[in-house]
Amino acid sequence: MAVAHDLLAGRVAELGLVRASELPARGARPAASHTRPTAVPTSGPASPEPEPAPPPEPAHDPEQALLPVPGALAGLLPWGGLRRGSTVSVHGSTALLLALVARASRAGSWCALVGLPGVGMAAAHEAGLDLARTALVPRPGPRPSTVVAALVDGVDVVVLGGASAWRAGDRQRLAARVRQKGAVLVPVGAWPGADVELHASGGTWSGLLGDGAGRLRSRRVHLRCAARGRARDLRSDVLLPGPEGGCAPAPDEAVGPLEVDIAPARTG
Repeated sequence: MAVAHDLLAGRVAELGLVRASELPARGARPAASHTRPTAVPTSGPASPEPEPAPPPEPAHDPEQALLPVPGALAGLLPWGGLRRGSTVSVHGSTALLLALVARASRAGSWCALVGLPGVGMAAAHEAGLDLARTALVPRPGPRPSTVVAALVDGVDVVVLGGASAWRAGDRQRLAARVRQKGAVLVPVGAWPGADVELHASGGTWSGLLGDGAGRLRSRRVHLRCAARGRARDLRSDVLLPGPEGGCAPAPDEAVGPLEVDIAPARTG
């Protein structure tokens, strides 16, 4: 994907970007040239007809059309990763949201978190995001569509909070831009027209011993994935976080330390 890094860098101050860390100079990805070479006339005898030019190289390697995800999530997604040009909505879990994009971030992709003031850098770092390649726009202002459109031009993955406030026309225009630029859009919550919807539910923590000693180490979460064109939803349990952090496959049967269901805090 030919990414307009210079455009993004030039609008950092204007858009109110907060960088997760001091970002190194970004090497712009080479853009495919569509300019035909101009023939130069000669005064000598006519030369033989030149060989036909080979077809242009694709804009990016087909193998790079997918951004990697943790193995525990790859089996749920229809392409086994985050496909460039797609929209993947996430419901029910900030931990799932961060785990979904962390592997791509560590592999060198640029990510932006927009409209998520409650997501801190400590949580992003623990989830595995490369903070040197993560940009924050916690409050995109009165014209979020302008901000997000500029980011889609300049980064690989755009995570978007406040999805429910977007009007249908703005969603459609943004989805078209995402497809054109080869980015990946990850809205938080309902996003009609999304290619994939990931839903997280439940939450069973493990780690405490029978007498209540120990510490919580992992959380078992149930995931459901709906994909456009797929006949049925896929379901799976994962550990989020796993014992070593990040996202890990859940064992078929819970054994060992006592599991504790954490009830939601009461309000009012």
